[in-house]
Formats: sequence, C-alpha cells, structure tokens
Amino acid sequence: MIQTDSIQWLLEVDKKEIAYIVSLFEGYDNLAIVRTVDAEQSIIELIISPDYLEDTYQLVHALSKEVYIKKIENHPKPLN
Repeated sequence: MIQTDSIQWLLEVDKKEIAYIVSLFEGYDNLAIVRTVDAEQSIIELIISPDYLEDTYQLVHALSKEVYIKKIENHPKPLN
C-alpha cells in the first residue's frame, strides 16, 4: 500500500536502463522505491519520502545526463 505522505514521480526511461536505474536506487537506502508501472512503454514510478525529495531530485537530474529520462507527470522541479 502506498503511503499518502509519499511523493510519486512517473518517468519514461529507456527500457534497457530500467535494471540499472533500479540498482542505483537500491544502492541508496531509503532514497526512493522504484517500481515498473508499464514495462511495454518503459514507465517507472519513484515513490519518495518527502525527507529525501531533494536527494532524489539530484540523483535523477544527474542520471538524466547519462540515460534517457522523461517526466510524464507533475514534477516539483524540472529535470533539465
């Protein structure tokens, strides 16, 4: 069950990068939970604790310079 105080970002990514993105977030304990929403369209969801919003933004921003990431839902900050 998703907590109501978490923040969800939906991102479109390159399908071949999903495992890499998941492993990066697993390396940062408690930063965000990554789940695949639509494998066919390569859409992932980040479930973020408000306490880690800035850190998650920074990681996603840095990652966007390395792999394709496109926000597809409201995002508190632009990725680029």
